[in-house]
Amino acid sequence: MYSFSYSGQGTFPGPKASLTMDPAGNLYGTTFSDGAYASGSVFKLTPSGEGWTYSSLHDFTGQTDGGGPHGSLLFDSQGNLYGTAEGGGTFDAGVAFEITP
Repeated sequence: MYSFSYSGQGTFPGPKASLTMDPAGNLYGTTFSDGAYASGSVFKLTPSGEGWTYSSLHDFTGQTDGGGPHGSLLFDSQGNLYGTAEGGGTFDAGVAFEITP
């Protein structure tokens, strides 16, 4: 379906939780330490004729927006995604976050 890359150094950066599917068949998930700042990301996989297309929805900085997400995501009735990250935040004790895809 889709292969995440790994440099072989440090914490495995890829997904650590189940994927969440929207009504259109898109899959959403988190990576633990992937992304532009190596603090995790929220991603979307969209079905295409050739397989799946990856889109990054948010790259965590490890600061006030959080870092190290590894739980499943939930949708609300308006299509917003919610999840948690174990690091970052005001007291570096994690955050609950909302993403509008």
